[in-house]
Amino acid sequence: MSEPTVAIVPLDDRSVNYECLQMLGAAAGLTVLLPPKAWLGTPWRAGDTAKLGDWLARTAPSADALIVAIDTLGYGGLVNSRRSTDPIDAVMARLELLRDLKQARPQTTVLAFNVLMRITRGNDAEEEKAYWADYGARIFRLSYLEDRAAMAVGTPAEAEEIATLRGEIPAELVEDFLAGRARNHAVNRRMIEWAAEGIFDYLIIPQDDTVDYGWNIAEALRLRRYVSEIGAADRVSIYPGTDETAMLLLARYAAQCAGCVPQVRLRYSGADQIVTAYEDRPMTEMVKAHLGPLSGTLCDDPTVADITLYINAPAEVQGNGPEQWALALSAEEVAALSPASQAALTTYRRQSAGAATLREMYTVRRDLPEFVRALARDLAEGRTCAVVDVAFVNAGDLALGELLVRLPMLSQLAAYGGWNTAGNTLGCVLAQAVIRHAQRIQGATSEALAAHARFLFLRLVEDYLFMARLRTQIAVVDLPRLGLPITLGSLGDQAESVRLLVEEQLGDAAAALANECFVGQQIGAGDTAIILEALALADVELPWGRLFDLTMDVVARYVIE
Repeated sequence: MSEPTVAIVPLDDRSVNYECLQMLGAAAGLTVLLPPKAWLGTPWRAGDTAKLGDWLARTAPSADALIVAIDTLGYGGLVNSRRSTDPIDAVMARLELLRDLKQARPQTTVLAFNVLMRITRGNDAEEEKAYWADYGARIFRLSYLEDRAAMAVGTPAEAEEIATLRGEIPAELVEDFLAGRARNHAVNRRMIEWAAEGIFDYLIIPQDDTVDYGWNIAEALRLRRYVSEIGAADRVSIYPGTDETAMLLLARYAAQCAGCVPQVRLRYSGADQIVTAYEDRPMTEMVKAHLGPLSGTLCDDPTVADITLYINAPAEVQGNGPEQWALALSAEEVAALSPASQAALTTYRRQSAGAATLREMYTVRRDLPEFVRALARDLAEGRTCAVVDVAFVNAGDLALGELLVRLPMLSQLAAYGGWNTAGNTLGCVLAQAVIRHAQRIQGATSEALAAHARFLFLRLVEDYLFMARLRTQIAVVDLPRLGLPITLGSLGDQAESVRLLVEEQLGDAAAALANECFVGQQIGAGDTAIILEALALADVELPWGRLFDLTMDVVARYVIE
């Protein structure tokens, strides 16, 4: 019997939307088809919607399932969905292809996601329209305050601030931004209608970079009401996240193929009611929302649960992950840095939100040693366990990572994640954990087992070794030597020099992790097992010319036991 084939139109060309889908698909025993990267969007280039539409039309007849980023097919990618001035008729004309494909082959599973546009909170136009460089923070604040007023929780002082902001921000800029939002909102409503009609077997509307109030939150509320009004609640989910969504939909299809509906138990390192920086609800509610596309449920009984999620959530307030390494440097370690690095570090610390990060780094309200002991016990008892590391945003927890790499059964984790937002991490971890659960109940080929090991290793290398430690170390130690400030943003003409540094330093750290925790370990499912002989990084890239993002492959050598 041949492997099911899934054709995916991804959100953009970053690793989480491309290589990660290939690895997870291989772990699930699926054949994943993707369009050429050169056709996908970046911050400086809109995706080629005509070529992408032609590719999908040619590929769909041979696919069992389609996973489509509506923003890519409609606007040319995530970034261009914020910048595009195309009218709604032009966007919908591109999307009509999906209706045609479903009507031509009703048996094809069509899964889609359409991002609820974010409101970036700072003066940064790297992924926004140009005026965001001067007015972004104020537009974000205006959005936040006007929604508070609309929800009857605003104060007189906030009403005065709204009037001040309306006077400071050119009216035509606000009108332009709201016009783009109105178009995207109308497309979201249309996609919900298509889900209700059966064009989509499932639709996710992820809320990009969410807070508790804002024009985007008001839109989400209206969309949820509309979903309920037209009876589409069993086909549509709306919750915080974005970049992980295609992975979760891939896991949904894999779970359906395997005939499994996951029951998930939660185990926290400390508090479970903290709302993280880019979400609008506590972590337990985030898990419930992400289980929607999987038809999954929570379960308290460890003997019944299919998967146990070990969640390292913030104890007090979510810290900024990339700051951990820099803030933990002792006076002696700072003195050993070059004068250029010392000066850059002083500026970096002054500009950072270090107080919150330090408080979370040294909190006594999370007990990580006990957390890892409990994880070790569950793994030893054969339970399917995954680690959701969201105590810090944009990187894993250094302290947790140091404990995990001493765990004798680290290679037996079903999944690990600690990248970007809590929603990004949670969806990614759930996707891999569900696919690993499917492997364990129905068996897997040696190639699928190796793909699982590769993806687990990749996430540990990227989220812990790189994002939490080496990325900041390179930024502090090496960027000033190259004449750059400490930044995770654009590296300009030094991008290739920095990439070579990343390739060398991360390659060494990854080799040590592989030898200590993976080489010689058995990965099995059903009647098949492999022994890992080597794991190594390949094709290390900085796809958007900045330290914030990383693309790489993992090459595995193994023997079948």
